[in-house]
Amino acid sequence: MNATLLSTGRLARAELRKLFTAKAVPVSLAIAAVLAIGSVIIDGMVAGQHGTPRLGTDASVNQMLKFGSVTCVVMLILGILASGGEFRHRTIVPVLLATPHRMRVFAVKVGVVAALGAVFSAVVFGLGLVTIALVLSAHGIHFQAADVGTLYAGVVIASTCFGMIGVALGALTRNTIGAIAVTIAWALFVEQVILAAVVPGIEKWLPTAAAIGLTNAPGPGPSHILSPTIAGVVLTGYAIALLGAASRTTLRRDVA
Repeated sequence: MNATLLSTGRLARAELRKLFTAKAVPVSLAIAAVLAIGSVIIDGMVAGQHGTPRLGTDASVNQMLKFGSVTCVVMLILGILASGGEFRHRTIVPVLLATPHRMRVFAVKVGVVAALGAVFSAVVFGLGLVTIALVLSAHGIHFQAADVGTLYAGVVIASTCFGMIGVALGALTRNTIGAIAVTIAWALFVEQVILAAVVPGIEKWLPTAAAIGLTNAPGPGPSHILSPTIAGVVLTGYAIALLGAASRTTLRRDVA
């Protein structure tokens, strides 16, 4: 038991080193944080102009709070890179030679990426809230938003799930560029355009729509968006299903 825990701990530390040794990871995290904070500042600057809600109104604050999707996209890409990159650069071979327990290696990778997604999204959301408070206070407005805690939890859950989905997709495809391109095309065109037109009502049960339900600010919204609780269950279900498929593939495929 102790040997297993020690081995798992070493794998987790090695996974973290690999993630942050690659320049893409810290750069992506930094860019995401800048984009989230920058979107809040821009929303504050254009509030009340060209028909946008006046600064300080509920509609304006809710618009400022719509930066959670940034962390979801970043974690999806990082999950794909963390998993698919191992096969692309053949670094998975020495890892499995050192620890010939494929399921443990895969589980640790999923756990590390999920933890990174939770921490990263929590930090970025906190920075976004501080930025909103500063922007509003600069105009003499007290920051008030209904049920921010639910939105905070929703962003963390969505980002964590997308990180795990990225790991699963990377393991299934073993092609980082292809997986990223396909997932972006699926989210932007297949779900939101094609399926919404061909089978209206189905798209709300798909991953992108579920993420929108988790990362949208509380308040009146489109009727086709799921409630945060249902959206969380749906997105978690997709993550579990894809990880199950990826784990079976990981166990059976030849990595040589």
